Amino acid sequence: MLISIALRIVGDFLEPEEISVILGVSPHVAWRKGEVRITSSKKEIVSKHGLWEWGSDDPSHTLTINDHINRFRNAFEAVHHLFSSLPNVENAWLDIHFVVGDEKEPISEVWFLMEPETLSTLYKLGLPVEFTIDVLPPSEPIEDA
Repeated sequence: MLISIALRIVGDFLEPEEISVILGVSPHVAWRKGEVRITSSKKEIVSKHGLWEWGSDDPSHTLTINDHINRFRNAFEAVHHLFSSLPNVENAWLDIHFVVGDEKEPISEVWFLMEPETLSTLYKLGLPVEFTIDVLPPSEPIEDA
């Protein structure tokens, strides 16, 4: 199972540089509404809203959900009280994203364990939390036993 988390801050008049200065943290992705971007498929798109996004990186794919939340806490603990007063923010939330499955084996359940300290950290942040779960289908037909 691959796990990632992202703090997403959006708004039509959002100024990403201003959010970075206030929080003292650089985003992994940011743009203003109306900014033209090129997607990975080389398609040109116009941003429908401003975005400031920070994500917990895990190239080794070994971190647990508790590890990711600890990274988030370490990055934002001193400034989390500012989330509710950031200028030009229409919505801010934490997305906890799971990707499960592979080409070889079907997945019928997804489970994860969150420590009490992790739940307490999420509560103290004062942000909505979204859980995104992507289940990858097997690439070959499943045969009945």
